[in-house]
Amino acid sequence: MRLLAVPFIRHFIATTLWAAASWGATTARAQEAQFRAVGGPGLERGEVVVPHATGAFLVCNSKLPEVDLLRAYLVHYDSDLNVDWTLLLPCSALLQEVVDAWMDGPGNVTVMTRELLPEDGYVTVMHRLDSTGTWAGKVTLNAPQNFRPVTHVEWLGEPWVVGATGSQPTAVHVTTGDTKTWGGLPGTLDVVTDAAVANNLLVAVGSRTQDDTTRTAIWGVYPLGQVAFENVGPDSEAGSWSQADAIAARGSNVRVLHSFRPHAPEDQWLLHSMMSVNLTSGQLNGILYGPQAGQRPGRDLIGTSEGWVKLSQTDVVPQLDLSMLVTHYNPNGLYLSQGAWGTIFEDDPSHITQSEDGAIWVAGSTRGAIDGTWNACVLRLDSLGPLGAWSNDMPGFGTYNDPLFDDVLALQDVAVEGESSCSPNPSRGQTSLLPPSTLSVADRAALTWILRDSQGRVVREGQGTDVNLDGLASGPHVIQVRHGERYVHVRVLVVGEK
Repeated sequence: MRLLAVPFIRHFIATTLWAAASWGATTARAQEAQFRAVGGPGLERGEVVVPHATGAFLVCNSKLPEVDLLRAYLVHYDSDLNVDWTLLLPCSALLQEVVDAWMDGPGNVTVMTRELLPEDGYVTVMHRLDSTGTWAGKVTLNAPQNFRPVTHVEWLGEPWVVGATGSQPTAVHVTTGDTKTWGGLPGTLDVVTDAAVANNLLVAVGSRTQDDTTRTAIWGVYPLGQVAFENVGPDSEAGSWSQADAIAARGSNVRVLHSFRPHAPEDQWLLHSMMSVNLTSGQLNGILYGPQAGQRPGRDLIGTSEGWVKLSQTDVVPQLDLSMLVTHYNPNGLYLSQGAWGTIFEDDPSHITQSEDGAIWVAGSTRGAIDGTWNACVLRLDSLGPLGAWSNDMPGFGTYNDPLFDDVLALQDVAVEGESSCSPNPSRGQTSLLPPSTLSVADRAALTWILRDSQGRVVREGQGTDVNLDGLASGPHVIQVRHGERYVHVRVLVVGEK
């Protein structure tokens, strides 16, 4: 692990790796900010962060440049934002793409992926893991063929996945496979980007493309599947392209964040606004506009007890290049404060959430913090602020160069179902590798392995199938097994002395 500490700063310093900027009120204590980057030599994009009582899951997509294969990559941080463990989800598909993730009981996370199978095409799969990195299995959603999932919602106390089948917006019940559809008019392409439930209505947002024009779309759907309302192109300031980024609901209050290109001649800009939606008619109660120029697309939006929190990407601070902008509004939509965070390189946020202790978490990607490629990152603010002051504490910044990506072939072979495992697991003292049954006795004896702890440090090396765990600290470990030119990573949870 390479950890970079940054000196205390009160002004922009172009040569500093990590910085923050803010505007607004400065009378209260500013929040403590922590920023972490993680990944390897390829492309890792942080998609979702799921905090819980003892840490957080950062859920990412990963692709190495030498391998035309996309995989789901998970990082677990402890409460101090140290890396506990990392893993690639089990996958026998041609492609595996992270779509969403959410808490499923204390310390458990469900990760929803879209996977391409050679026989069945695209399927939606939900994987369940706990905070130790133990994979508890998966469920394949009974959805229409080539359904494209977007998000998971609870609708009338039942789990649903919202997305689209072709150009038809679709909601699929997780347990029964029942479907609700809407939109999808002839000659149009409807895309769903997010959904939420308010007053028992499913409100989905996205865009509709027709006659070379793409416009933001908002749909309301009753529990029995009838369309309550449809509002396409609600923002008159948008030119020939706009699309909803996110929706957030607090009771009967609904806000939609969308990005758009203005009318010519300003159509080179990429801007955003936040719209208040009337749940009875689907019309707008009002629009709160953001920037008036620049490259500043919206990314995500949440509603909290302290008001609305908007996430966007911004070029407003030259010293930060493209950075993460967090903006806080009160429950009525009145602007309170905002702050930009990032490295001196390019940063692109994707998801924002608030944990039970009031901390704000942002998942995203950063380019250049580790090795010049895109890597996943997470930002944690211990409170909403205000966002309008420099912190009096040193900004926390760290990078983790993941040994999971030491060998390109590992990306193809990690945790593929039917491949190597070990037993017992969890284990104290010793575990035995269980390679595929096709491997001969001689080949099993010739296996060589390296055992790494959760920080990537080599703690044991050996040959054969027996792995000595005696005296190791408790926690997740990775056995890097080599057979000829082929590498496989096997996870084992050590139950030993502290």
